[in-house]
Amino acid sequence: MPRFSSPDFLRQAGGKHVRANPPPLLDLAQPSVARLHSFHLKGKDHFEVDRDLAAKAERAAPGFQDLVLGERAFLQRAVRHLSAELGIRQFVQFGAGLPAPGDPHEIARESAPRTRVVYATDDPVVLTHHRALLRSGRATTAVRASLTRPDELLADPGIRDFIDLDEPVGLLLTGAVSHTSDADAPAERIATLRRALAPGSHMVLSHYCRPDPTAFPKDAARAEQLERVFLDRLGSGRWRSRQAIEALFEGWRICEPGVIEVQRWRTLPVAPPVPGCYQMPQRNRRLILGGIGRI
Repeated sequence: MPRFSSPDFLRQAGGKHVRANPPPLLDLAQPSVARLHSFHLKGKDHFEVDRDLAAKAERAAPGFQDLVLGERAFLQRAVRHLSAELGIRQFVQFGAGLPAPGDPHEIARESAPRTRVVYATDDPVVLTHHRALLRSGRATTAVRASLTRPDELLADPGIRDFIDLDEPVGLLLTGAVSHTSDADAPAERIATLRRALAPGSHMVLSHYCRPDPTAFPKDAARAEQLERVFLDRLGSGRWRSRQAIEALFEGWRICEPGVIEVQRWRTLPVAPPVPGCYQMPQRNRRLILGGIGRI
């Protein structure tokens, strides 16, 4: 299977006078969550293997794209809430995707231009893109880190110089936990992060949900089919029960309106002002839940 590297990735992403090293070689036999989301968000950083996964997901659950858009909209609305209403001025996002309009630093800086944002990812291509586009900024950085190894991020002296762990942090975990296996103990990793954060910190978490098959048999069947597709093609992607998702908030005080369908979380009365922001699609709404917790 061919491998691909683009030396012009920065120009394609909108860079002007800066050229960084090209991203690592890509194995085109393996799809990527980041590139799958780029496809659904109408970006350009995706390949045939990613579009094939999107087609398989669509067949398993017609309207699958709405899960991606709904989660993205939830993230944007949650960041706006934490920044504009609660005064959070520093954020860490695990599982960051490819740079796109409406990313968390853009949302937060609507109300607080000096907000600091750390994008953490274990995808080397995503990391390369972020570092290229953000290298001239002093309030946004990108690091190689994984939710499965939170101690590495917490021990990084560069991160400790960038954000102040003695002040409240917005921890963004939209999508990351869905792609963390049970063997990697996501609840324990989240607890490690919680113990390191200052009082007043908040966690934004969304997760693919497998509804109760007795109450919602069709939705439960769709969730099972999607999980089978993702595990087969990506090796990750879990649709957990509501009870399992709520358990991830152990040690956090869940904020209103609770852990609910992301489409119903603090809906906006009008279209958001930042390009790349999304209203909340309604299809497959029972297949993804989200909420905010506070310490």
